[in-house]
Order: sequence, then C-alpha cells, then structure tokens
Amino acid sequence: MDIAYPALMWLIIGTSFFVLEMAVPGFVLFFFGLAAWLTAIGCYFFPWSVNIQLAVFLLLSMVCLFSLRGFVEQVFTGDKKDEGDDTLLAHGGEKCQVTKGIIPPAEGQVKFAGTFWRAEADEEIKEGAVVEITKQNNLLITVKKIQ
Repeated sequence: MDIAYPALMWLIIGTSFFVLEMAVPGFVLFFFGLAAWLTAIGCYFFPWSVNIQLAVFLLLSMVCLFSLRGFVEQVFTGDKKDEGDDTLLAHGGEKCQVTKGIIPPAEGQVKFAGTFWRAEADEEIKEGAVVEITKQNNLLITVKKIQ
C-alpha cells in the first residue's frame, strides 16, 4: 500500500504533536512535531519510502530534542538563575501583621503588601501582633516577634 501524500501525512502528525504539547508537561512533544514537519518537507521534495521516512523522522527527533531543547526552553520560560533575588521578600526585615495566631509547629497567617501569607515562627505569636519577616520559602514566610 502506497501513501498518496506522505508530506501531508507528516504535516498532520507534526500538528498533532504541537497540539498534544499543550496538554502534556515536559516540553518534549514540540520537538517531535518539528521533526515531523521537517520530514514532511523532505517527503515533498524527495520520493522516500516509508522506512526512510521513519528513519529520517527518528533521527531528526533526536537531533532536535538534544540540540535545541535547552535553547528553546530558555526562550519560552526565561532565565531562572537569578530568580531568588527577585522575590518579594528576598532580603527580609519587612514588618507585617499577624492575622491568624501562630502556635508552633502549626502555621499561622500574616498580611503583607495587601496579601495574606502562610507564616511560621519559632515561638507563639498572637493575632494582631506586628512581626518582622526573616525569610521566605516559596509561599511560606518565617517571622519573629519584634523585641
């Protein structure tokens, strides 16, 4: 059985990979879609057999995945190396108010910059107290009583 339009078939397969990339995390299917589109271009200009098409697709998939993934991922997601310095509470020392009492080891809640944050402390802190932020770990901040 001979495929009438192999270039069109590879174009559809590539588009399917691009659509599936939206639903699957990991940023891998994008490169299979790119390889399928490159195979479609090759099939358009050269009368390749199915075996050669599959070999070209697999080779291009691996080349695209291993050589372009880091570059393309950095373009789409940005450079994350300096992310620690850009956080809202990176340097600590800011003052905030406790909105839900903190009784270790349980977490409480503080209000800072108009937003409520999960908070922890080494000692019991009552609701309404003004505290100082010492560090941030993602969405959990550590506070201490102001002496």
